[in-house]
Amino acid sequence: MLRARRHSVIAAVLAVAVVGLFAGAAAAVSSGGYQPSEQDCSVWAESNTGVVEPGCHNFKLNVEDSRGNRYAQFGLDQQAVNENTHKGDFKVNTNSDGGGLVIAGTFDTNWEPIPADQCGIFDLAIFPFEELLFLAGQGGPPCTFDPTAWNQPTQPPTVTPSVEPGTPDGSIASLAQGAHVYLGADDNLDTGEHDGVDGLNGTGKSANGPSDGGAIVVNWHPTDAAMWVAALSGLGTNPGAFLSNPLPLIDAGFGSCADGVCFSAQTAQRTVYQGGTKGTRDVYNYDGKKFDPADCSSGSSQDETKCDGGKGQPHTMDQYRKAEKQNVVAEPGVQVYEDPDPQGSPIGPYPLPAAYAGTCGVAGGGDLQAPASPVTNSAGQVIISTGC
Repeated sequence: MLRARRHSVIAAVLAVAVVGLFAGAAAAVSSGGYQPSEQDCSVWAESNTGVVEPGCHNFKLNVEDSRGNRYAQFGLDQQAVNENTHKGDFKVNTNSDGGGLVIAGTFDTNWEPIPADQCGIFDLAIFPFEELLFLAGQGGPPCTFDPTAWNQPTQPPTVTPSVEPGTPDGSIASLAQGAHVYLGADDNLDTGEHDGVDGLNGTGKSANGPSDGGAIVVNWHPTDAAMWVAALSGLGTNPGAFLSNPLPLIDAGFGSCADGVCFSAQTAQRTVYQGGTKGTRDVYNYDGKKFDPADCSSGSSQDETKCDGGKGQPHTMDQYRKAEKQNVVAEPGVQVYEDPDPQGSPIGPYPLPAAYAGTCGVAGGGDLQAPASPVTNSAGQVIISTGC
């Protein structure tokens, strides 16, 4: 990758937030909701080799029923390193098999303004702040920003729509029984960044999509109403069943991870990462967590070789993933925490002090050690649980 990953926190957050994004098991970036399959990508699509995967998207909006059948979708195509995002596709159909009346198409702005040797798209958002810090002697020089050298459009934008006639079969009615809205983005939007593992250097089992990105997910599930009522009725004897999913009929969440910093706001418990050791861990609870060395990341093949934790610790990224719990979850509420995925390249402090407040209790600490007490865990965190 040409551009430094220290800017990818802006890429991941703005990739989601700047377009109005405000989350089911997750398969990639460890914030809850983002899934490579929803982006039409494999878990290897963001490999640091820079290879573009046909059909993969770095931004995606999907409307689906509870079985995963899509009725509407809009996406921006994954780009090669140093390319500005400039093209995508859309499709709306009336049948669960993708047929019926179909309106689809592709589009291309035919314009990539920023040259490869200048700031990435999302680097521009923090350029003024980095310039001020540099002038004050508090940081290095910012990236190159020279709009006079930007490329000019050479041809007009194109849109290629198509309409396929067909007869609706009524399957769209299944949306009333269960619906899923997904809005996700990753840091490939940042001028073609590719920062996933390449399968070498002990990373063959660590592929997990991009290291940075985020998503908003809304799930409508009225058929689960009876289960919710049962959980509410058993609140006195089994509080966790209700407190981990306190809202009936619908749940939603927003999450984003970048440079090791993760934020997740959820209304229901969500899986954010999956390791290879039996058990479940709240993502903000670092008790027993083995963090990989700070220099270990998927940013390049060379970075993948820096995962040796020393005597008595894992030596590769795959081993760190295997040491993690099979089910790492975000709880209902708001949480900030260090990315559990060793693909991340933390900006520090490392590990990031965690904080949580929600229906499952409150928590805080990590790098800042709390004094020993009945509510302090082995990682120096204060954990007060309501029973989840």
